[in-house]
Amino acid sequence: MSSYIPLNQLVISDRNVRVVSASKEADKELIASIASQGVLQNLVVIPSAKGKKEVVAGGRRLASLHYLASKGKIEQDCPVPCLEKSEDADLTEISLAENIHAAMHPADQFVAYSRLVEEGLSVEDIAQRFGVAKTLVAKRLVLGKVAPKLLDRYRRDTFSLECLMAFTVCDDHKRQLACYNELSQGSLWPHSIKSWLLSEAYMLSKGIGKFVGKAAYLKAGGALSSDLFEDETYLSDSALVEELAKQRLQREAGKLRKNDCWSWIEINDGSNEFEADSVRLQPVLMGVPKKLDDQITALEQETAKLHDKCCEADWPEDLDTQYDALVEKQEALERERDNQYLTFSDEQKAYSGCIVGFDRDGKLTLTQGVARKKDIPQPNSKNNDGKGDSGDGQELAQETQGTTISQALRTDLGRYRQQAVKAALLADPAAATDILHYSLCQQVLSGAYRRLGDLMDASFNRVSSESSREETDSPTASDALQAAESKLDTQWLAIEDDGERFTAFRALPQKMKDKLVTYCVVQSLQIGVRGVNTTQDTLVDMLSVDFTCYWQPTKDNYLSRLSKPLLLATFAPLRHKDWAAMYGDMKKSAVVESMHEWFSSTPDSDNDKAVTWMPPEF
Repeated sequence: MSSYIPLNQLVISDRNVRVVSASKEADKELIASIASQGVLQNLVVIPSAKGKKEVVAGGRRLASLHYLASKGKIEQDCPVPCLEKSEDADLTEISLAENIHAAMHPADQFVAYSRLVEEGLSVEDIAQRFGVAKTLVAKRLVLGKVAPKLLDRYRRDTFSLECLMAFTVCDDHKRQLACYNELSQGSLWPHSIKSWLLSEAYMLSKGIGKFVGKAAYLKAGGALSSDLFEDETYLSDSALVEELAKQRLQREAGKLRKNDCWSWIEINDGSNEFEADSVRLQPVLMGVPKKLDDQITALEQETAKLHDKCCEADWPEDLDTQYDALVEKQEALERERDNQYLTFSDEQKAYSGCIVGFDRDGKLTLTQGVARKKDIPQPNSKNNDGKGDSGDGQELAQETQGTTISQALRTDLGRYRQQAVKAALLADPAAATDILHYSLCQQVLSGAYRRLGDLMDASFNRVSSESSREETDSPTASDALQAAESKLDTQWLAIEDDGERFTAFRALPQKMKDKLVTYCVVQSLQIGVRGVNTTQDTLVDMLSVDFTCYWQPTKDNYLSRLSKPLLLATFAPLRHKDWAAMYGDMKKSAVVESMHEWFSSTPDSDNDKAVTWMPPEF
């Protein structure tokens, strides 16, 4: 029998089978639903010995009603729809049946939310009525607007919720279906869906998208695409973005042309590459006030004297503190001088230029002092002292010779770095396995693989670490690699029958297979100089490679391959100030020998600069 019973006459029964409570989120949604729509399903009650009615089914609804009454949302005696049962009814079965529900499919929820909006409800209204966050309502609404055919396929578990989310970056149903038809044969992944739908769209949060900015893009009539689930916005019209970026760069270049006198000013919007045959000039000090210059000179002399005094006294604590304070004062003055008076001379500007561009963070960049080698004034054949010298004179003549290293040395430094990383990776089988698995998964899932045949569509080759001088200059790393190879079980390789050879490999102990995989990954590893490949640099940082264990600069592998200006500029900060002054007028060979002895000498500690210094390319 159905009837309405006052709320204050209802109590929960101990014969209700629900023991584990629903989640707080579910309770919150139920309270919001009852506050909006009332109780839509009768509570099941039986008589109580105390004259009230016991609720055997509908405990959560009863608790929600009591909560609303305590907040003054409803009256304490408000009528509640109930279905009365006798005490001899099968109460356990009734309670159990009441608590068995078929969960609503998420796709049906998404569509239902969309219909509520069509009926005139706002996002705020829906959030309030169902007790959920507005952001959740917004996301469900977006999912409900995906092409109906795709929602049907999602209902049939053809693809995951993450894939459905990926389709929301584009609201064009025809384009969504075209994307599904093309990718559903094997590449239907969230990332591939976004890449297909967004095509050449730019992210607003970085690079060219951030450089252009949302306001300028919308003002120019551009359309946006949003990914609510990744909190990212995309600028859909790539051609418009590139045009706006070019216009802004041209405006910035125009300002420079009015206020500066470079030989040329060009823009770099990312679509063009500048000549590789160019160098960066170093700015020079100009117009430094005599007073400031004298102060720095006096501090240099005072610092040098105190340094000698500290050395003689074996660096007592009081003198060490005094020396550090003096050096800090000197460096502060040098920074002040450099910030104000370090600039490019008119002579440099006459044959060099600057490039206006932007970086990965969307910030304006200005690369000054770029000189094409063909524009650099040709040197004479005389040394700094005016005397002919076919050796050092040619190296010191060009101003730019002290600013860059040769491509051959750069390549060799990459090889040295590569071999050191290989040796370090030998101690980390987990990382080696991750590299192998990452390469495999990336190649297979993205389609970027090279064909080999046999068991896998992949290609792995031994990568040489030999430098241009046919040596690796790292016996420590080389010995470690040879030692690892000598401990490998390779007898299975001698088996001629392919099937038997594979069976023998599988029968190897797991530890040996781990060693084989680690060694082979190590020998196929590709590492170059820092700054060229972010994946390689990330791996090096993760491995925390201590390059000092495997490589040290010597006159043969590094020092003799630098120009004299670059030697002085690189190592003057590492040596005392009078070192640069002492060797400034000497030949390059003397500078090389000085640095070779410094690096070869017995260090004072593990933190000695002669031990820890590495080229920036590492």
